[in-house]
Amino acid sequence: MWRLFWANIKMTFRDKQAIFWSLVFPLMFIIIFGLFNFERMGDAKYIALDNAQTDTSSQFLEGFTNIEFLKRQEFTGTLDEAKTQLTDGDIDFILVIPELFRIPKVGEDIPGMPPIAVYYDESNITVNQVALSVVDKFVDSMNMQMAQTPQLFTYQSESIQTKDIKYIDVIMPGILGMAIMMSAIIGISTGITRYRECKLLKRLSATPLKVRNFLVAEVLSYLAVNILQITLIILLAQLAFKVNVYGSYVLLYVICIISSIIFLNIGFAVAGYAKNVKTAESLSQVITMPMMFFSGVFFSTETLPGIVARIVEYLPLTPVIEALRAVSLDEKGLVDIWVQLAFMGGWIIVSFALAWKAFKFKD
Repeated sequence: MWRLFWANIKMTFRDKQAIFWSLVFPLMFIIIFGLFNFERMGDAKYIALDNAQTDTSSQFLEGFTNIEFLKRQEFTGTLDEAKTQLTDGDIDFILVIPELFRIPKVGEDIPGMPPIAVYYDESNITVNQVALSVVDKFVDSMNMQMAQTPQLFTYQSESIQTKDIKYIDVIMPGILGMAIMMSAIIGISTGITRYRECKLLKRLSATPLKVRNFLVAEVLSYLAVNILQITLIILLAQLAFKVNVYGSYVLLYVICIISSIIFLNIGFAVAGYAKNVKTAESLSQVITMPMMFFSGVFFSTETLPGIVARIVEYLPLTPVIEALRAVSLDEKGLVDIWVQLAFMGGWIIVSFALAWKAFKFKD
């Protein structure tokens, strides 16, 4: 059995497809998502046309220069020329300060003061929301000054130290679960189907090798590869992108090993139904792809429609990712993730029953 175990390890690392799904594929996702800084908003370029040229208008525009992501562009042209730049996508919005824009003196009345005009590209939703809220804030501030009302309400701010959780910290546990699922289901289903196509299983049945020993060697070899896979993903995420793991590493590995058993059973079930390697690959993709996108690897399942979200809760990958995130981000222990572990235990039973019914050592 142990000789077969080492033989399987060697064959795995000689199989380019197995190496891709086990190691390269998940590491690609870590690198791609790690390179994006989701906490940083892109710069918004704008043109300001100050028709008032007053201290009030200068004060108003000076407030915009203090906002880091707003970048004022040098411009001396007309409003129509500015609109052309907006249409061409060179800028994100235009501010036009009216001529009568100033704070009146005490007792002075400025009738019919025209509003500040803001022109923006409606397709750039994120920039529009932030830019318009900034304009609204400054206009309210100027109105308060003009009304000269006393400041009745104030607030006191106090910062509380919390965990520095980045988007890549949230994505990493999802990629761990995805990597285990892909390598286990695709690896075991295509590998066993290839053995059957080559009549290797039939030949092994004529040897003193017990079927039990063969299957144990297969499972142990894939678990060993999964442990290496998990280690590489965590190391790359931490060394390259400073990913934080707040919980127990031991518990992370335990969850990953339990999930590996689930997906290996599913892989054996697929190998039982598939007649050739191409069919095994196709069936594996049909099973893994929906879970990769619906089980919360990249996006929260809470954003799904109600009935879909309820169905997704019962997919085998969903409790795995929930448990991994609970441990990695919230420092949860075994007691805290008992619901997810119960679901995973149920899936071990269900997947084993499917594999037992579908998989046959010989044709």
